[in-house]
Amino acid sequence: MYILAIKTFLKKAWVWTKNYWYVPLGALWTVVTWFFFRQKAAMLVDNFRETQKSHRKEIDLINKSKDEEVKSITDKVSEHLERDKSAEEKHKKEVEKTEKKVAARAEELRTKDNEELADELKKVIKKRKR
Repeated sequence: MYILAIKTFLKKAWVWTKNYWYVPLGALWTVVTWFFFRQKAAMLVDNFRETQKSHRKEIDLINKSKDEEVKSITDKVSEHLERDKSAEEKHKKEVEKTEKKVAARAEELRTKDNEELADELKKVIKKRKR
């Protein structure tokens, strides 16, 4: 009775193995690989971890370098904007000063009569001819 049950089980197992031969082969390959290469696998895992650490250090260094470059550029832009603002204020003061001179000179010329204006015009023309 047991023999018949075992014989039937082995026949079914053989049919299953013929159809799904890759499953036991994969399991056998896994066991053999684990048995012979388990220490090398540990070394590979350690190597992988070291590689990850090295990669992380390089990425951190790149990020730090980028941050320093951005800070440098930002500082230079701020410095340039301040210089530009001070130059603009200086120019504005010069324009105001010149406008005041022109307004004063215009007022002075308005108070003069035609002969005095003609004399002034002659002086200006003589200066430009030189």
